[in-house]
Amino acid sequence: MQNDNINKKSKRVSMRDIAEKLGISKVSVCLALNGAKNVSEQTRKKVFETAEKLGYKKDALISTVMSNIRLQERNNFCETIAIINANKDENALQKYPIFSKYISGIKSEADNLGYAIYEVWLHNPNLNERTLGNIMKARGIRGGIILAHTTSDSLSSHFESIWNKFKFVSAGIKTRNSKIDFVCADKFLIARRAAEKAIELGNKRLGFVMDKEIDDIVDGRFSGGFLYAQLSLPMEFRIPPFLDVAAARKDINIFKKWLNTFKPEAILSLSNYTSEWLENLSGKISQPLRIIKIDCPSENSEWIGMDSNYELVGRMAVRRLSEIVNRAEGINTINATTATVVLPNWTDNIKISIR
Repeated sequence: MQNDNINKKSKRVSMRDIAEKLGISKVSVCLALNGAKNVSEQTRKKVFETAEKLGYKKDALISTVMSNIRLQERNNFCETIAIINANKDENALQKYPIFSKYISGIKSEADNLGYAIYEVWLHNPNLNERTLGNIMKARGIRGGIILAHTTSDSLSSHFESIWNKFKFVSAGIKTRNSKIDFVCADKFLIARRAAEKAIELGNKRLGFVMDKEIDDIVDGRFSGGFLYAQLSLPMEFRIPPFLDVAAARKDINIFKKWLNTFKPEAILSLSNYTSEWLENLSGKISQPLRIIKIDCPSENSEWIGMDSNYELVGRMAVRRLSEIVNRAEGINTINATTATVVLPNWTDNIKISIR
């Protein structure tokens, strides 16, 4: 009996003990004790009070080692999350401005909340479901963020157990998996607000150029926002959207025919080809055109338009993931996919482009 008492007294209190006492995750305790910003003041207070009552003390040696690691990596983290590049192109996250903005927001918020990042290219020929599962387990990764899945087969069914076993949030585009929440920019509002602003600027005949494949990925929200905005115009001023970007890339005359038929005064565009086409057609079209970008990918853009806040989409994806992985056990989950929608801003300090 005496030995039992000695063992109880000498037992070191762990973060797991604190977590079990409060009914929260061990990671939440870790984040609270390390001053992470994504822990509420109420939770932080409870953790510190419970730690004091239980006699919790940081291991000086471990703390020193971890401090050195953090200094070397310049990252004060308690946990690692995965970034899953689901694009067929391994370099898509660096190559395309939208994806690079997602990544910028994800990494910035992960650093802010105390998460390290492990990056995975899903289509690596050497990667399979078992390998990825083992890597995530070995690194203590409980979840991650999926992005750049722009085709129907981007998220291979071969990784189905990964999506079900770990927690994931999709950034930018929803997935077909009903268990994966997503964070996205409001595509409908982006197009609608841009069109309304263009009309406000005095453009009655408003055109819209969008690759149908991109519009299909977001369930027609881009074209839907544009068409809704046109309801404020008389019927004779309404112009059907130009969606045949793929065909026009092979034959510019397809785009030229649309221009000459509907004679827009301004064009809302997501496609980078629009400016190139108009340059090539310079002198062959009768009317001057104002181009309004509905999705500014760069601060250096010379087009006025909408700032879709893609960096904020990345930040919000990390916050949503943090909520999911740190949800206390026993809390009922919503049996449906939920979406966090980030609103756009009109950018009016960018030079207007007239063609």
